[in-house]
Amino acid sequence: MKKLNWNERCIEHGLEQLPVIKDRRTKEEVYARLVRAQRMARWKRRWLPAVASAAVLASAVYASPHFIVPTRSDKNEASSSPVQTLQADGASSHPKAMMAVSEPANAVVIALPDERIGQVVPVVVPLLGRSASEERLSAALGELARSPLREASAWLDGVKMAPATGDGRVWVVRVPASHRVFAASHEEQRLFFDAVMETVRQMGGRSIRFFTGEEEGLDLPVFGRLKTTKINQQKRMYYQNRSSSFGYTVLIPAPGSARSFPEALQQMKKSTIHGLEPAIPSGVEVDSVDVDARHATVRLHLSARPSAEEAASMAEAVLLTAKEFGLLDVTFESSGLSTLGPYPLGKPINVPAGPNAALLAADP
Repeated sequence: MKKLNWNERCIEHGLEQLPVIKDRRTKEEVYARLVRAQRMARWKRRWLPAVASAAVLASAVYASPHFIVPTRSDKNEASSSPVQTLQADGASSHPKAMMAVSEPANAVVIALPDERIGQVVPVVVPLLGRSASEERLSAALGELARSPLREASAWLDGVKMAPATGDGRVWVVRVPASHRVFAASHEEQRLFFDAVMETVRQMGGRSIRFFTGEEEGLDLPVFGRLKTTKINQQKRMYYQNRSSSFGYTVLIPAPGSARSFPEALQQMKKSTIHGLEPAIPSGVEVDSVDVDARHATVRLHLSARPSAEEAASMAEAVLLTAKEFGLLDVTFESSGLSTLGPYPLGKPINVPAGPNAALLAADP
């Protein structure tokens, strides 16, 4: 390659041939624009997946009623296929069971008092982004205040709940001195206390220190003076309640004596608690349960076909109970079926963050 001898005059001539760039910005303005571009790129990487998840959640909740397809009355066509999907057989006399849908990983479970049934109903609230526990609780309560559940969630207005220790085992709950609970009936005070206890339990808390404003302790006539209260860590099983004031069949956890997940599923076939019905309907038997590390396979035998609503509620109750026993996902199996409501058979299904997700999308 021929070596070129460049002198100063040649270099100046070459530079004169380059196009003129007209940019009157200062170096500070150029730097500020680069910083903004970097921030926008980080925002897209952080938030777009969460926004997409929220869009999928909203679409699933809106479309879930359309997933229930009426069963055809042609018996010959129904019997010609060995694999069936549990579908609705028409209008039910009971309120529609709520189908669980996928929610973002950053979700919070808030327990709401239901005076009609005398119990608290845990409701999972999906959130965008990630934040500290107390900020997530505040954001979830804000979402509930704009939902059909705002009347029930108003009992937690002004209540501050936050972990007192880094491991999240001890929580501090501050109730304003002007809170309505102090003038409430004994039943309302009990439900308020249960709602706080269940909400903190769902956040991983083991005990609670109560404050009234800045003063330690909480005086409720139904309990007396509360300072520090331990949360029962007994494993629970999920049952149905069809009489909720929220207008739908809801899933509610109840403590049991089961020492393992397979034993819990057998106990879920019956209920001795007033107002709670078994989530596993008659005609469905649990043939076997295999637990491998944090995964379980549940094999079902159906002597009678449950409705799509019953199948969906049963599957969600089993998944939530599996979560109580530390499992991460469950695979359902049953000969002759391809789905249980919206859940596919033969594939692992992640346990949900919490129950009754679709209540947020219900009509006011």
